Amino acid sequence: MASIEILPSDPSYPAPLWALVTESEAAPPTLYVRGVLPARPGVAIVGTRAASDEALRFTRALAAALGDAGFSIWSGGARGVDAAAHEGALEARAPTVVVSGAGHARPYPREHAPLFDRILAAGGALLARVPDDTPPLPGLFLQRNAVLAALTLATVVVEAGIESGARSAAAAARRLGRHLCVVPHAPWSPRGVGCALELVGGARPITRAADVIDVLGGPAPPPRRRSRRALRNSPPATGTLPLPDAAFTPAGAPPGKIAPAPAAGAGLGAIAGGAIGAENNAEMNAEMTAEQRAVLDALDAHPAHVDEVCERTGLPPRRAVEALLTLTLQAVVVEGPAGLFRRALR
Repeated sequence: MASIEILPSDPSYPAPLWALVTESEAAPPTLYVRGVLPARPGVAIVGTRAASDEALRFTRALAAALGDAGFSIWSGGARGVDAAAHEGALEARAPTVVVSGAGHARPYPREHAPLFDRILAAGGALLARVPDDTPPLPGLFLQRNAVLAALTLATVVVEAGIESGARSAAAAARRLGRHLCVVPHAPWSPRGVGCALELVGGARPITRAADVIDVLGGPAPPPRRRSRRALRNSPPATGTLPLPDAAFTPAGAPPGKIAPAPAAGAGLGAIAGGAIGAENNAEMNAEMTAEQRAVLDALDAHPAHVDEVCERTGLPPRRAVEALLTLTLQAVVVEGPAGLFRRALR
């Protein structure tokens, strides 16, 4: 089964992908589709491949409940949280879409080929931005995360470590002005450090499907009926999905100016950027651990990545992140986009 190629000039091309245009890319990517893209508005559910049993159970239940509420479920088809999201959608008989980081003739991971076949048989779809014979490459997974975030109303991160690929999907959602929801997780657990950082950065905490539905403004409207002829001749255009707080250029036309995405972490960042009284500051310094003080001393007004903080302090990543989280909650450190940290302005 060969994929259908959809060019940016095609009337059925999803208009939201024009938001991915940058100075170095004059047009959004060509798409390769197997199956039928759903008319229902979509929610992306992502997370670590090495997920805990609790996270997998939660993901399946969340995907099923969102499917029952009228949403389609999108994910990357990977092991762990991604696969659980697709399985939950199938259980609810809701459409689900795999946005792949490889060509469809080279399913990745290979053991998920039967899952992908079930998704197609159930009326879902496989979507990629590379031709069918393209092997899986690291850079392609980052690119697919941007497509995943662009074509859905919200991205939900269930469980993610500090270097989890799910965080790139979260960053894309934030950059594109989509809703970003995160399941709270203990910050001292390696599987949950990424979730804690996303929450510090302004993501919406959620613990059930109702929370996601509330973020989106209510249950999904019923999908519009399409003729069999339209479904047979061309994939449905996902560009008609209601995507709030974002500006798009009509498909097939050169993109205009894209509205900027809301600033990441505006709420907490604004608080952290405010003045801190000298008395409170001295009291905080007195209560800091040696590691927290070392991390704070390693930061200045210029944003630094966690790796730089580790290099400057000699701390392992887990300890450095714990200190950064504590300092951020104390409003003396501010997290910016892409996991960069700086001292709060005073």
